[in-house]
Amino acid sequence: MVLYFPMKKLLNSIARITTSTLMWPLVALYTLVVFLLAAILWPFDPYQKITHHVANLWGKFIIWSNPFWVVSISGKERIKKNKAYVLVSNHNSLADILFLYCLGKHFKWLAKDSLFKIPFFGWTMSLLKYIPIKRGQHGSVRDSFQEAQEWLKRNISVVIFPEGTRSISGNLGQFKNGAFKLAIRSQKPIIPIVIQGTSEIISKGRATVSTRVHGSIHVLPQIEVADFKENDHETLKQKVWDLMNEELKVAQLKNADS
Repeated sequence: MVLYFPMKKLLNSIARITTSTLMWPLVALYTLVVFLLAAILWPFDPYQKITHHVANLWGKFIIWSNPFWVVSISGKERIKKNKAYVLVSNHNSLADILFLYCLGKHFKWLAKDSLFKIPFFGWTMSLLKYIPIKRGQHGSVRDSFQEAQEWLKRNISVVIFPEGTRSISGNLGQFKNGAFKLAIRSQKPIIPIVIQGTSEIISKGRATVSTRVHGSIHVLPQIEVADFKENDHETLKQKVWDLMNEELKVAQLKNADS
């Protein structure tokens, strides 16, 4: 018994390293292909509708490449085609975007500007006109949300992680105000999205990936904002947080029982 747990830990480490050795080259290859396609299609696809579908396939191919990664999706039909939303998601891992791509919907997402500097991956983000946020730089957040508002006017959804940073515990962190002000100003409904399992793929501060993952994406019903004034963003924020936190707790209990 004394040797069991160290041996189990060693075997898990070997499995993670083996899986990572196989997966990372595939991720690099898929990313290179998407970058080349995005660069070729860019002049002919001003709103990146075609190239975003290519990015959706990128996320799906990465998930499908490991048969032991299982992702369940519910409520996808709530995101209607050719209608814009402020999509609000919890944030556990860099792999969150993989799960969101599995929804197969067209969106722009706000991400920290350092991601845009990653060779091929970040360059593809720029070609797809995703929205960088330069934290701590005066006026950057305002400019980013102005850009997001422009996309919403063009009937293209925007994804925001209102926690602002990845959760280490898996619990829902406090929300920042931006997503809710944006929804009220643009008069676009909010759709909350609860993601589970991405921290199993790759967690904060770790480069290796898990061999087995049981993840889920649950799209909650849309929340209309017509009755909210701009000063009501705190009320709207709390409403969305409560709904997402309740759904996250349910998902965590299901995972614990399985």
